[in-house]
Amino acid sequence: MNSKEMMKKLKELQKLEGKKKFANLGFDMPFKKAFGTEGEEEPLIATLNACLESELAHPITAVEIKNPYIIGQTRGRRDANLDIRCKDSKGSEFIVEMQTGRQKHFIKRAAFYSSDTIVASAPKDKKKKRWDYNFPNVFSLNFLHFDLDVWKSNDVVIHPLAYTDKIQPEIRFDFSNLVFVRLSKFSKSLCECESFKDKLLFSLRHAHELDEQPPQLEGEVLDKIFRSAKIANFTSEEYADYMNGVRGDWDRWAEVDFAKEEGEARGIVIGEARGVAIGETKVLDLVAQGYGYEQIKELLKHKP
Repeated sequence: MNSKEMMKKLKELQKLEGKKKFANLGFDMPFKKAFGTEGEEEPLIATLNACLESELAHPITAVEIKNPYIIGQTRGRRDANLDIRCKDSKGSEFIVEMQTGRQKHFIKRAAFYSSDTIVASAPKDKKKKRWDYNFPNVFSLNFLHFDLDVWKSNDVVIHPLAYTDKIQPEIRFDFSNLVFVRLSKFSKSLCECESFKDKLLFSLRHAHELDEQPPQLEGEVLDKIFRSAKIANFTSEEYADYMNGVRGDWDRWAEVDFAKEEGEARGIVIGEARGVAIGETKVLDLVAQGYGYEQIKELLKHKP
């Protein structure tokens, strides 16, 4: 794809995006607006309870949305800027991330940010000479719009990771929990969505493809999510922020497509060169064995 074709594709996509009623919740701005707005914590609470159900000792009833920006603890340690960070009434800390761009070491990335959250919970009072390391439980909930190779052998949507004893697997330590939701593996149709969890995951993956909010996806929490995702409700600043994210995604995919085509073309050239080299080697080998021109010509007709 040359540069002119690339720009044409981007303009077509931009025209199509402009006609959509709901924003893609996979992008930062609408995701944070729907789930990270102070005073509108119900969608976040419902999402945490639905996706962390098997990991929670008790349902979450209230959360306090915190500043997602964590300053690095040392000069050489970079800062962390999370999508959403909050804590519940029991003191547990929660990180919620939406990731559209594929990353090779995303599990380690999630562990890194979870560690940052643990370190940030240390007492800041300089009068305290020590810390007993009894930090609050940390949960990292990660929504992925791509797949990870480690799980390519199954279609499970939600994967929880935690510290366990390899000798006694029933012994589990719940102070650090990583949960990955593979939205790319959620394949239920709208008619098949019965639980709130199913309806939530369907909305996260498909809201931007809908012309209207369907009756199956109605309800107090889902109504708030769709209201937040409605492009007509965006301020001019929010819309500009959203479109910057959309264009960035288009650019990234255009670059990926171009790299693929460039790689395929390079592969064809390399393959042809290798084929010629192999052919030359075969001919020289037959000549060394005493075959004549006509014999070699006949043999090469039938041999790969």
